[in-house]
Amino acid sequence: MTSSLSTEDIPSARFGLADQLAWLRRMRERGEVHVDAFGNHHVFSFADVERVTKDPATFSSNPSHVLPADVPNMTEGMMLVTDPPQHGKLRRLAAQAFTPRKMRDLVPRVAEIAGELLDRAPAGGFDAVEHFTVDLPAIMIAELFGIPAADAGAFRTLVEQIMDIEPPNLKDSAAVRAAADNALGGPFLELMGYLLQLCARRRAESAPGLINDLVHAELDGQRLTDPEIASLAVQILQAGHLTTAAVLGHALVLLAEHPLAQAAIRTDRSLIPGAVEEVLRCRPPSTRLQRYTTADTEIAGHPIPAGAVVVPWMLSANHDDAVFAEPDTFDIHRGPNRHLTFGHGIHFCLGATLARVEVAGALNALLDRIPEWTVDDVVEYRESHLLFAPKRVPLVVSTTTNDRRDPA
Repeated sequence: MTSSLSTEDIPSARFGLADQLAWLRRMRERGEVHVDAFGNHHVFSFADVERVTKDPATFSSNPSHVLPADVPNMTEGMMLVTDPPQHGKLRRLAAQAFTPRKMRDLVPRVAEIAGELLDRAPAGGFDAVEHFTVDLPAIMIAELFGIPAADAGAFRTLVEQIMDIEPPNLKDSAAVRAAADNALGGPFLELMGYLLQLCARRRAESAPGLINDLVHAELDGQRLTDPEIASLAVQILQAGHLTTAAVLGHALVLLAEHPLAQAAIRTDRSLIPGAVEEVLRCRPPSTRLQRYTTADTEIAGHPIPAGAVVVPWMLSANHDDAVFAEPDTFDIHRGPNRHLTFGHGIHFCLGATLARVEVAGALNALLDRIPEWTVDDVVEYRESHLLFAPKRVPLVVSTTTNDRRDPA
């Protein structure tokens, strides 16, 4: 079945997810595909979201299937929006620099950076976004890439500007063309130019870092080109920086709202990985994706033509009570936890292990230094197509903690 809605009908998550989660629940209960004012097809159930994200042959990640013919595809060559077989080559080569072992080897450095940031934060309370959640992954990803410390601030600003860009209605040729023109003259092009220069320097002289690893990665005699590396790096910088910061910010808010859970992980640090997974399920940093149909198809009995935009909602799938018992309850003991926050299928997030390492390390550092934290005032959120994240997390830090022995 199908129903129509306008984009304004989607409740804002600016002050939290309560209204949006209630709206998504109604969409799932109706079992319909919803078409918005732009003609995009929204899907909500876990089964439908999983199906869309694991079938790249029908639901492509490449927007060229819907872009007007006379508009350049600014994402051409990016692994995130390529389909097989090109996607397989890019991912296998990139994966050599992102092995789970390499990511786990970063644990001591995560702890060191997190500790230094917390030691410099104002005593008694501070905005965690300003002093902690954004800086930690920004420093980590810059070091990981081998970006010189003197350039780290500039690269962080460019990544933030790119994440603020809202995609146009892809069926509106004028809007898409204007967006492409803005990108060519804006932060995307500047960041790509910087990364291409860094690739050239690493080909001439090796130095530690992922850019160097990617420049020299080889599979069956094939190597990545500099434009491929730069495109891949832009995606990893976005995913490894602001999305990880978003997850960490959400973790601080959820653990402040659930003091028994905070007390439980303080007592038993082995609960931290499960707590991180539950944060990822409840508060995905990207609430929805976009896919593009390559042929006529259907979802839930609703026909979808070729060349259509399909919007799978991971936030909705993660709260589907057909898969998760009491889905609106934050439960750090939940298991199994089959959330779709990192995607599914061939586009499963390459940096998932890195994000988990950073958030777990940050929580350990917080628990080592802060007896208990709460959040003062209403948390305001940044909501865009690419990112859902706290704008501010005003932590109130106590010097003593109450004795809470009940399980979370």
